[in-house]
Amino acid sequence: MAPPSLTHGNSDVEADRGATCAAWDQAARTLASTSKLRAAIAEANGSSPEARNARTDEKRVGVSVLFYLRTKMEPSAPAVILTPIKNWIAAQIDRLHAVNMRDWNASNVATDRANELASKIVLECGLR
Repeated sequence: MAPPSLTHGNSDVEADRGATCAAWDQAARTLASTSKLRAAIAEANGSSPEARNARTDEKRVGVSVLFYLRTKMEPSAPAVILTPIKNWIAAQIDRLHAVNMRDWNASNVATDRANELASKIVLECGLR
């Protein structure tokens, strides 16, 4: 006899949607703040130890935030939310890698992709 299938009611789906959107919002704000700090330091100091430390901090925070977000994404949240968030995570990983490699063109492309996805996520989540 097969176990009963797990079903989610509308209130569960809405709660999971809200939790996933809130986790993404927190992750996006944290990552944006860290990236802005890195950019300000790197722009002013080029390849200084401070700029290298800021890049290291950005990567450390970025990886932590993206891992956190993956653990907070509710599987029963609607695909219209989950798919762009998963793609946003991939774009952020690409961006962090490009920054690490100091490939600014690739970083810009990944940032643009992440920003386009963020606009969709904000709209679907009803944020800001």
